[in-house]
Amino acid sequence: MNNNEKVIFEQLIRLIAFKNENEEELKLVPLLWAMLEDAVAYHTDIALKVKEEEKTSKVLTQNKEDIFNDLILDTANAEGMLSSYGNYKKFVPFQKIEHCKKSELIRTKDEDILTNVDKMITVMKDAPAERAEAGITDERLAALEAKHAAALDILFGPEEFRLRQKDLNKKIDAELKAFKRLLCDSIKPNMHSNFADANPDLYNAFRNAIHTDALPKKTKVITGSFKNEKGEPVSDVWIQLDEEKPVKKGGKKGQFYFYNVAAGQHSLQFTKESYKQEKRVFMLEADHCMHFDITFILEEVQVESETEA
Repeated sequence: MNNNEKVIFEQLIRLIAFKNENEEELKLVPLLWAMLEDAVAYHTDIALKVKEEEKTSKVLTQNKEDIFNDLILDTANAEGMLSSYGNYKKFVPFQKIEHCKKSELIRTKDEDILTNVDKMITVMKDAPAERAEAGITDERLAALEAKHAAALDILFGPEEFRLRQKDLNKKIDAELKAFKRLLCDSIKPNMHSNFADANPDLYNAFRNAIHTDALPKKTKVITGSFKNEKGEPVSDVWIQLDEEKPVKKGGKKGQFYFYNVAAGQHSLQFTKESYKQEKRVFMLEADHCMHFDITFILEEVQVESETEA
């Protein structure tokens, strides 16, 4: 849930607490009591969906961490064996394997981990005899490839999960809006008519229960910057968050941000004319922020040579 939705949900929780504390007086107005029971039903449904949303987010996050930790450990062990063989036998391809030590991998971005491991796997495939002599069996290579594929899938392929999260968010949003209509269009006027004059203490308690500050402050959940290869700011970049309509961001300082993005799996696609397109897929945890520093690389211009007839 974003901040606005959290405020409405808290309002719903306080309304139910008010209902429970003043059950005897409120039951004297059957229609009002029925409205409040509808509010309870909304809370039950929303709470279940919120719990499911948080559970799936945590499961995917934990799975991702476990899979990448396993891949890093296996890669680092294989790199040690290959490096040892390469140095002893003066086998240059194994000596030139880079960025696959554990100390390097644990400080590397997920996308770069996959790139580095893929390069090492390619080196091993190109030298099967030396790889076997170094102690990396066909089975061990296949196991490393499987772990690399699993990491690739969980980083770039959880489309089903993202669609499920999106569907849950839509349903939560719809039910919160329905509760808000119930509160504003039915419960508030009924409470005013029945208790504003007859029982002002109860009515004031109701108003205190549903009171919210004007609007929640906007929270910058996703922030970042755009630069070119020279480190200069890049402006007017088209950004697409998930499946939403692309928007142009990045002023003179080349900075961007998104407010109140719900927790879950998301993707960002960055497009700037004359530069290679960039994309990031990431997991946003509840009450956390993400920052991206995007470096745009100029696209190579293909020049066709003219041949005289």
